Amino acid sequence: MLRKKTRLAVLGIGALMLMVAGQAWAMGEGLHVIQGGPAYFNVGVGAFNAAGVVPGPGHRGNATLPEIDLEYQTAAKLFGVGALYGIVANTDGGFMGYTGFYSDIAWSHWVLTPALAMGGYHQGRGKYLDGTFQFRLELSLDYQFANKSRFGLKIAHISNAYTKQEDPGEDEIMLNYSMPLSFGKKT
Repeated sequence: MLRKKTRLAVLGIGALMLMVAGQAWAMGEGLHVIQGGPAYFNVGVGAFNAAGVVPGPGHRGNATLPEIDLEYQTAAKLFGVGALYGIVANTDGGFMGYTGFYSDIAWSHWVLTPALAMGGYHQGRGKYLDGTFQFRLELSLDYQFANKSRFGLKIAHISNAYTKQEDPGEDEIMLNYSMPLSFGKKT
């Protein structure tokens, strides 16, 4: 069951997305999946273990920590789905390297990007997630500028999906900036 803070965050993001989508539809611009475009390098700064923090006795690793997320999204897509590679690290030495898939759903100047990834987690002095192998879910809502760069909000969740005895999981929220990358000649 989702924790109270997580539910509130999801409801808030959902309401924001509905407002933006409603504005786009009112302006006559429909939703569409971005099939091509440039590759992106994303930088996110925010809070690791931001929602649903349940501190236990002597569990320093349950604290909310500053984090950075670096991610590369490929330009090549098949049916609107591209590959991504990234690393997220917190200030207690915990980090996760991951790879997975993403898609961009656009309306007007807004881009919604869901992502599903998997990778290896190193706890450091941070939160215990019961294992190295973890899954990562992301959802970002960004405003795309005329130069194709993007700025917005990203929420993410790391979990072992009960592949182990326990599934403590952790939730993140961060500000996200995406820079378009172009390699070689433009056609």
